[in-house]
Amino acid sequence: MKALKEETKMKFNGSFMVNKGNDEVSLFFKDLKNVIPCLPGVYDLEYGDKIKCKLKLDISDAGISAMNTISGRMTFTYNYSGNNIKIDGDGRIAGSKIQFRINIGLTPAEQETKIDWESDFNFGMIVKIMGSDRLNSVSLSNINSTIKCFKDKINAL
Repeated sequence: MKALKEETKMKFNGSFMVNKGNDEVSLFFKDLKNVIPCLPGVYDLEYGDKIKCKLKLDISDAGISAMNTISGRMTFTYNYSGNNIKIDGDGRIAGSKIQFRINIGLTPAEQETKIDWESDFNFGMIVKIMGSDRLNSVSLSNINSTIKCFKDKINAL
């Protein structure tokens, strides 16, 4: 997994394998209700053309004693198309405007499926408030938690 930093932007990417066939994995990602429980801090969803939600993120990995969580509101689209999923959104977290894009690709591999992903986040002022190293640490912690959740849920199908 890599993180590339630019002023207020961070890019992450990686891949992982699950012990299920592509059809099962595809059905999992087709239903957003399977995906939502794996997204850190997301709650109070409103479904429509765009999905609206609130979130409360654990940022304790940042090591800021006076701040263990930050809250915000997000709006995003979830586009499932065969073996590709695209999530695009924006919102405000801790008073800072953020934008993000996540792409997920599924590749069959015998009785397993390879999941490739990449994300692009523009954290706005949060980078300046928390610092890029702290934000990177928090982001990686949340990404690892999300991947573990996906693996556990998909392998349990």
